[in-house]
Amino acid sequence: MKDILKQLCADAGVSGNENEMLGVIKELLPENAEVISMDNGNMIVSMGDKNAEKHIMLDAHIDRIGLIVTYIDDKGFLCAEPVGGIDLRTLPGSAVKIFGRETILGVVCTMPPHLDSDKELSRDRIRIDTGLPAEKVRELVSLGDRIILLSKYTELIGNRIAVSALDNRSGCAVLIRCMQLLKNRDIPCRVSFVFSAQEETNESGAATAAFELMPDEAVVIDVGFAAQNGVPEEKSGKLGCGGIISISPVLSRDVTEKLRKIAKRLGMEVDYEVCGGSTGTNADKISVCGGGIKTGVISIPSKNMHTQTEIVQLDDIERIAKLLAVYITEGGADNA
Repeated sequence: MKDILKQLCADAGVSGNENEMLGVIKELLPENAEVISMDNGNMIVSMGDKNAEKHIMLDAHIDRIGLIVTYIDDKGFLCAEPVGGIDLRTLPGSAVKIFGRETILGVVCTMPPHLDSDKELSRDRIRIDTGLPAEKVRELVSLGDRIILLSKYTELIGNRIAVSALDNRSGCAVLIRCMQLLKNRDIPCRVSFVFSAQEETNESGAATAAFELMPDEAVVIDVGFAAQNGVPEEKSGKLGCGGIISISPVLSRDVTEKLRKIAKRLGMEVDYEVCGGSTGTNADKISVCGGGIKTGVISIPSKNMHTQTEIVQLDDIERIAKLLAVYITEGGADNA
């Protein structure tokens, strides 16, 4: 799992540029998994009985948050805006990687606190210094080029990993591990594993994939808030709990209840997040696709979400993958 995550948390794949990551995923798939589509930044992988009456879709988004170059000024500084909900509080002084004609490094500019009482960085004030003259910057960088914050893959105690892009490359790891677990099992249904694009911007990848596939039901795997100082208990799950199951008006009771029953049977502690409306995940688009798709959500607890040092526990990835493998082999929700 550590090796899978290390490869999945590569630098590429800011929303809208997911194609760079699809080759990485393809190399990690088990032999009997068939790639059936690689369109619009999505990858759809098929397993099971293609002629089965029941069709289940599992979704995890592959894109990561980052920045996009919006302007290059006369002094060679890059102006940039967030792609997705990047935490602006973490940007000042951060080292970044710019994916231009060549990959170059830079630093997000920050005013010394001695000179600037305004310590809040707004979306329209992000400037990046590469140390290069303006003519060289314009030679290497174009408007629309993507940028990421530099992050080092770090193994922590307690079987935990710290690195950026765990939202939601850890969910992609769940799908890959689930496929491995299903490799030698009888699968009574058709299963589509969707590595979806552009969740961090408008959830469009999952919407187009769901429309293309029109499954009977779906389960979305994403990250959720891990319990930590300042995070409300009712909105978080403990690292190592085995996952967070969402309950929401937009989700299917059948799917949610089946996930809960399997978790109990497997001895998984699991936590729950109850939403009064939308879930903030791809499930919001999938559930209303076509005539409606029964959808559930299970999340991997993650600390420091949308920063350079997101933290997950590997046990949660393994347990969720096992839960989903059982869900698939039992044909999905009881009443679907």
